[in-house]
Amino acid sequence: MTYEAFSRKYRPKSFKEVIGQDFVVKTLKNAIKLQRISHAYIFSGSRGVGKTTIARILAKVLNCKNPVDYEPCNQCENCLEIDKGSFPDMYEIDAASNRGIDDIRTIRDNVNYQPIKGKYKVYIIDEAHMLTKEAFNALLKTLEEPPPRNIFILATTELYKIPDTIKSRCQVFIFKPPTKAQIKAYLLRILQNENIPYEEQAVDLLAQELEGGMRDSASLLDQAVTYSEGKLTVKAVEEILGIVPLNYVKKAVEYIKTQDIPSFIKLLDDIENQGYDINIFWKELLSTLQKSMLNLALQNQDEHFSQEDLKTVIYIKNLFNKAYGEARTFPNPKDVYQLYILKLKYIDAIKSIEQLIAGNLTFTQKPQTVTQQQPETQEKQPVEKETNQESSNLQKILMQIIKNEKVIAPIIKDADIQEDENNVYIKLKNKSQEEILKSHIDLLKKYFTNKIIHISAPAEKDKKKDKKRDEVVDKVLELFPGSKILTYKGKEEKEDV
Repeated sequence: MTYEAFSRKYRPKSFKEVIGQDFVVKTLKNAIKLQRISHAYIFSGSRGVGKTTIARILAKVLNCKNPVDYEPCNQCENCLEIDKGSFPDMYEIDAASNRGIDDIRTIRDNVNYQPIKGKYKVYIIDEAHMLTKEAFNALLKTLEEPPPRNIFILATTELYKIPDTIKSRCQVFIFKPPTKAQIKAYLLRILQNENIPYEEQAVDLLAQELEGGMRDSASLLDQAVTYSEGKLTVKAVEEILGIVPLNYVKKAVEYIKTQDIPSFIKLLDDIENQGYDINIFWKELLSTLQKSMLNLALQNQDEHFSQEDLKTVIYIKNLFNKAYGEARTFPNPKDVYQLYILKLKYIDAIKSIEQLIAGNLTFTQKPQTVTQQQPETQEKQPVEKETNQESSNLQKILMQIIKNEKVIAPIIKDADIQEDENNVYIKLKNKSQEEILKSHIDLLKKYFTNKIIHISAPAEKDKKKDKKRDEVVDKVLELFPGSKILTYKGKEEKEDV
């Protein structure tokens, strides 16, 4: 008897057997119930999630001679022929190899004929995104004016490649990848039906690594059972998938806890010598650290670390994430991982932000330096603080005067003003400014209360004397060009001009 692979033997044959596509199944069953069957559908999703399987089930329900609760009977002639792929009114086309305009023209010619055995003619175009532009244009005409009793189902893994003109004429269904729990339940059903002994951890590994596709999980289960001679073991799954054994990850976590750097580095050598992908090992280690970090953050029990280790685990997880990012693009990833493992040696030297804020850090300095600098700092610091405070207060007062007293504001801007505990000293540029400011002394007293205001300006020179001397000098210079005028003050001689 010919052997039938698990992926074919346990392929769903009715809507109730479909796993993980509840929305799609419910919508299609309601459409059949209400007689609202569309002429065209697009099934989009990753590989192995059941697109063509559900398309076949829909074809069976529509052409079944004895449907039960909008499910195919799977016993009538039409259902059996659809399962075998020999039903004359169902056309399944692989667009990857039949993608030209001539293939679509053949379909266009067939739609004009009535169904031979069933009620509907169903066209399933797999990998529809592979059709050429001309083929899409030819199909568009048929979708615009579809003859009755013809249904088109386009299955694709790349919906964005389907032209909008096609999508707008179809009902689009997005297929979700099944969860780990759904895949595990599917695999357990196969193992139990086939009476195959298995290890629970092996099923978990398959479900975890193959999350996203039922067909792939069934195929690998078949392969693992064959490899381990009729049973499912963890070792068989690890070798088939290339997974690093879990005991390596557990050893790595233990070395992290004890900071056993030499053993951790030797572990990397052992993994490489065994032929395992060191990047896959590191990814598994990151996954374990992630689970521990979340357990500790949520105050749940963790098998590797305690609550006091949370900050350390967060730091290590962040450190190893950087290592993984660098190693994937490095010719020899082991060198990168060894470098980051060596950094674990300095975890104890890392001070937390809380310690810095609280001021709990102690810095070691030479005693001589401390004793020499400490007295000087204690004496000078208060004086500087007091001086800065006084200067700041004076500046604030002057800004208020300039803002509020427009009459004296220009004079105050140009003045040199200082103050002490009881006095204010205002030095001006000339006597005219002094006279104006003294006439408005009351304005200043409003701002400098309980202080004596001293206003001063430099004395003016005798302009007449200077002017007379300038006239004499000019006449002498006219008579003796290039001469110099010298002035005498006692015994000292000074060059004047």
